[in-house]
This record gives sequence, structure tokens and C-alpha cells, in this order.
Amino acid sequence: MSRPNIVLTGLVGLVGSVLFTAFCILVIVQGWIPIILTSPLVGWGVFLFLAIFSVAEIPVMIFGMRRIAASANPRAKYVALLTNVGFTFFASVYAAPFILLTGNVWAGAALAALSLARFIAAVVFLPTAT
Repeated sequence: MSRPNIVLTGLVGLVGSVLFTAFCILVIVQGWIPIILTSPLVGWGVFLFLAIFSVAEIPVMIFGMRRIAASANPRAKYVALLTNVGFTFFASVYAAPFILLTGNVWAGAALAALSLARFIAAVVFLPTAT
């Protein structure tokens, strides 16, 4: 895996994350679905659960992608790069239920912004060809 490939696949995940989060925000702003969780205490509980889960997943996924990339199989590097796309994108998947259930778009956008932390972690910690 080369550094440009890691950056490119991470950027694909980031763009997907932005588009998916923007769509969820559009759904709430347009009022296409009702807001179900109206209690602030429950909403922030959901936020903390999703945020902790999303952050805790970062080192586990980096470790897994490093193991995949170290495989002797020549196709493993492509699998690791494809996993990087999903890994970077997946923060918005955690943000989507929060946005759609609570209607709190700013905190939901903060959850989706963890895609940037995932992108940086991938660029810094994934191995490159020497």
C-alpha cells in the first residue's frame, strides 16, 4: 500500500461521509420524518454511547487493517484499502441515527466529524510500501 492510495481511499470515505450526513440533515430540516427522542437526557445518552463506540473502534480497526495489509496474499492490500473507505465513512453511519432520532444536527455533525479523525489515524498508522 502506498501513502497516496491510503489518502485517496480515505478521501473517498470522507466525501461519502459528508454526503450521507448532509442527506440526514436535509431529512430533518425538511421535516420528512418526525423527531422521536425529545428528551435531552436520552438524546445525550445516545450521543455518548455512539461517540464512545465510534472512538473505541478506531484502534481496533487500524490494528485489523494493519494485519490485513501484512498478509502474504497479494490481494490483501486491496482489501485493506477498501476497508479504509468503509472505516472512514462509518462515522457518519453512527451519526445518522442520532441525527434522525433527536434532530440535533450540530451534535450529529460532530459525531460525523469523527470521520476526519479516522482518516488521520489511517494516514498516520497504516503501513506503506518501503
